[in-house]
Amino acid sequence: MDQKPRILLIPDVSWWVIGEMGKQIVRRFSSKYDFYLLPESVLERRPDLVKELARHVDVIHCISYETIALFRDFEPDSLPPIASWIHHVTKWEPLQQLAIERSAALTVCTDSWKAEIEKRLTRDIPITVIPHGVDTEFFHPKKVDGRRFGIPPGRFVVGFLANKGSARDQGRKGIDILFEVVRRAAKQIPNFHLVIGGPGWDEEVEQLRALGISVSSTGYIRRADVPDLYCALDVYLLTSRVEGGPCTVFEAMASETAVVSTRVGVVPQLITDDVDGYSTEVDDVEALVFSIVKLYESPEKMASIAKNGRRTILERSWGAVLTPLESVYDALIQQRQHVSELQRPSWMASPKDLHKSSSAADALLNVYGGVRTGKMKLRKGLRLLRELLDQHSFRDVVSGAMMIRRYKFDAK
Repeated sequence: MDQKPRILLIPDVSWWVIGEMGKQIVRRFSSKYDFYLLPESVLERRPDLVKELARHVDVIHCISYETIALFRDFEPDSLPPIASWIHHVTKWEPLQQLAIERSAALTVCTDSWKAEIEKRLTRDIPITVIPHGVDTEFFHPKKVDGRRFGIPPGRFVVGFLANKGSARDQGRKGIDILFEVVRRAAKQIPNFHLVIGGPGWDEEVEQLRALGISVSSTGYIRRADVPDLYCALDVYLLTSRVEGGPCTVFEAMASETAVVSTRVGVVPQLITDDVDGYSTEVDDVEALVFSIVKLYESPEKMASIAKNGRRTILERSWGAVLTPLESVYDALIQQRQHVSELQRPSWMASPKDLHKSSSAADALLNVYGGVRTGKMKLRKGLRLLRELLDQHSFRDVVSGAMMIRRYKFDAK
């Protein structure tokens, strides 16, 4: 008899940071709970699924706070308890306010975000700090041929990883600072090379090349290739102004790559300068350049910092940092007043198959939307789709297409 509590997990997308968090939550707690991991794009397309799942689950966890919009028109008493995850606060938004108004619990990544949100509460809501984590088995040091990422031989390689879309949030990624740091560092390091990981940076690459800077870009990069990218770098550079993690710093450190970062998110608690990395104040171009050049001039120091960084980050594995989430779920499950006594749909019997289909549907919807609106060229879209569906079977893709068209996973 199925006695596991049921939790609906909703990331913004099936891949990238929030999607990975959802998968790690499932991995960590699947022995205790049944998880239905469906991305936001699919549920936007299938509001009938939202209603049906809400009737049959014990808890809803919006892993990205924007997802709370899916439940804007529901009567609060008709829903199971909702937890919302607010990762960072760049500019307070109506959906963030809605999240704290409609949620029974909040999860945040740092103590500073908790303090910021507590100022805005009008009622008592538990806020649990759950830091970002890292898969220290997936991200580990290895020898990598940098030519895979367009790196010429004999270069001192600095890199960063981000989807360009994430840089449009009030300039929080500090891309203007990053490129100023790159311009100055390239003048002091004769064999300097920059690698940009992630999609959308074609224009910036051309601008840097026009300045005579050696640079390459991966475009969309498969998750399976991300650890190799970190290992191909000498230095990972992060110039953000606001972060919830930052996950890429964790991943670079786990890959035994030296990190230079602004003091955002948990960086002030994570990095001890000149021991396991370098950190600077936000927007401090001079200090960022100085740290990179210092590593360039001392390969021994760079190797020591990289090894120490790996040792430091081992304490932040996903299995460890997600532990407090169990008490959040258990408390919300106790609040659940009523789960539909009607027999649940047959497709709810296999959460894993449901996720495979919804993940494929998410890829189809996002690529189709990008091509249709002209944000993405058809050839690029097809290449991206092939990469996003790399871990999916033909059956998954067909099932995902049928999900979009409402030919499958009927909510009746």
